[in-house]
Amino acid sequence: MGYWFIIVMTVSTLLVLYLGWRLINPLRVGIKRKLTLWFLLALILFGHRLTWVLHRTNRFELLACDTIDWIGFTFLGFISILVVFMLARDIPSLFGRMIGGVKRLFTRRSRLPYFIGPDKARRRFLLNASNGVIMAAVLPMAGFGVYNARRKPSVLTNDLRLSGLPDGLDGFTIAQISDTHIGPTIRGDWARQVVAEVNKLSPDMIVHTGDMVDGAVDGLKADVQPFSELHAPHGVWFCTGNHEYYSGVFEWLAEARQLGMRPLVNEHALIDTGRGRILLGGVTDLRMGGTVPGQASSPAKAMAGAPDHDVSVLLAHEPDSVYAAAEAGFDVQLSGHTHGGQYFPYNYVIHLFQTFVKGPYLHEDTHLYVNMGTGYWGPPMRIGTRPEITLHTLRKA
Repeated sequence: MGYWFIIVMTVSTLLVLYLGWRLINPLRVGIKRKLTLWFLLALILFGHRLTWVLHRTNRFELLACDTIDWIGFTFLGFISILVVFMLARDIPSLFGRMIGGVKRLFTRRSRLPYFIGPDKARRRFLLNASNGVIMAAVLPMAGFGVYNARRKPSVLTNDLRLSGLPDGLDGFTIAQISDTHIGPTIRGDWARQVVAEVNKLSPDMIVHTGDMVDGAVDGLKADVQPFSELHAPHGVWFCTGNHEYYSGVFEWLAEARQLGMRPLVNEHALIDTGRGRILLGGVTDLRMGGTVPGQASSPAKAMAGAPDHDVSVLLAHEPDSVYAAAEAGFDVQLSGHTHGGQYFPYNYVIHLFQTFVKGPYLHEDTHLYVNMGTGYWGPPMRIGTRPEITLHTLRKA
């Protein structure tokens, strides 16, 4: 928490300074109003972190925290889009000024053409006008993002075409949910909606590929309760994501079992359908599993001692587990984690950091599918992505 606290406070400080400088200072209002706007900006960006130290022990505190979280995360999402547009305007201008300054350093002043730049009032007018245009573009974009994130998740279908699949398993269905992030702005009523949609599909098996929650068991026990109503003939299965480790992994593993989910912690289970056998493995989170003794992510361990089977499926929160999954011999890996970048422009930026972002891939002989996330993390926004429930169907190649 200390590491993340420093990062968040640093980013928040930079945002306040930049937005105050480029948005508030140019306004044609008195100094008192400017100071008030500076204060409100800082209050929303820093005050939002107050919920980190409140424990939501009574209804009033719970309501206060939820209100602060909704305002804070929504504002943060709006700001994170606004800043990108502002930087796209400011960086070329700043770069041009730097080039001009360098030229003046190395060019005799007498040979420079006479140039009169725009006066201060004109520069302020142009800056305020461009700020207005950017705000007018970003506000409806953010509004759509909130609507899109909170709407009923879309059911996307994916055929897993596997060579050597027996006839008895052709048509076997697996419903996948991932990254539900039950916590600050996602509560039990939303989880209940997801459960209804999944059960409506009547899948043969249900899997949750991590990041079920954002918070401790004590505060979220009632909100995850709807997951106990997930039903499938061949079980409901779970693997840990990085956020389970932030929130108390052992407590959440125990709670998952109470909900009727079977966690797979670097282990496997054999599902004999009577018409074919599926080896279902699960690993801990690729990065955070190693922070807990004995829980380092290992597809090899999940495969170790595997009995005879017709097809093997690995639940691994992070897509990059596929490299080790292929070495271990898994036919399929189901993952989440990336959210597909969640919202513009980060749904494009994420490709700089993630090889596997959303949808189906093939690595060597292992089929990988990356769910975009049934919920969202942080800002309640989705632009360029959508909340997803995936219905996988095993098919003969």
